[in-house]
Amino acid sequence: MADFENFDVLFASDRSFAYSEQTITKILKSRRLAHNELLIDKLLKTLGVERREYGTFVNKAQNFYPPRSNQSLRNLHSQIIDGASPDHHKQSLLYYILKDTLDHSRSATKFARAVFLPEKYRIFIDGIWLLDRGDFENALGYLTEPVLIPTFPEEILHLLCTHPDQHNDKLPLAYYYTVSPAITSSKVTEALFAKLALSSVTESFFWCRQHGEPSHRKFFEQLIYTVLDGAEGESRAMRSVELIHLPFNAEEEAWFGAYLTEGKGMDLHGAKDAYRVRAVATGKNGPIASGANAYGNSGDHAMDWSGLGSSYEQGSMTSAR
Repeated sequence: MADFENFDVLFASDRSFAYSEQTITKILKSRRLAHNELLIDKLLKTLGVERREYGTFVNKAQNFYPPRSNQSLRNLHSQIIDGASPDHHKQSLLYYILKDTLDHSRSATKFARAVFLPEKYRIFIDGIWLLDRGDFENALGYLTEPVLIPTFPEEILHLLCTHPDQHNDKLPLAYYYTVSPAITSSKVTEALFAKLALSSVTESFFWCRQHGEPSHRKFFEQLIYTVLDGAEGESRAMRSVELIHLPFNAEEEAWFGAYLTEGKGMDLHGAKDAYRVRAVATGKNGPIASGANAYGNSGDHAMDWSGLGSSYEQGSMTSAR
């Protein structure tokens, strides 16, 4: 087994190794984009890598990573080794750091083999190392491996939903459905629903029902907003039709009407038309449609229902005209 506790043995290929300014700049930028906490920061903190200031321990992983010099790297190595964590946890942290070296693939892989780092730890570190560098799709290839016990799932999910450089709405949903994390944070729930509402109207609708009041109503109204506030075109029209034909219960029906006639949704593009067409589609065009008079004439609220001709022709919305 490699003597990972000896810095000069661990970095035998370059004992004077230090992070380049370019690498440090990239890591600091990645931290800013990740809401000022990388997953390695979280892991260092969780495993008790601490810094003593004025006789008191304080958890500030950013004080250690990225190390600014060879001496700083040595200090980080010492803090990891002196910690109370099991060896495989310490080795996992060192494996992450070795991936930062110029020949990271060779050095890290060689180290993992030498210390017999369990596969699940190696896979997890590979995943968070990629995620910390903004390589989201490849990171999920590791972080969704069945062998893993989900670690920091809420942090990972929130990052996938909110990172400014993560533009694939399918990735957070793929992670959520594969890992099935127990979500306790309201900010994570809200971020996930924002992505879900963009992805599937029907799926979002039934997801809303999994939450009690007032969350159910809040997410339901957010779904309406997301659909009607979407980019103009055929996609918004078809998503609007999908929304209008959902099987609302009596409570949801009342929320729908209230939101579009007197709530925050009344100024949304096409709010009046959505309200009226829903009334026709459900056969309630009498009292419900009359309530739409609160809007006055169509004016600026009119929705472009282009592309919906086939629906009318099939008789599902014939009265809408």
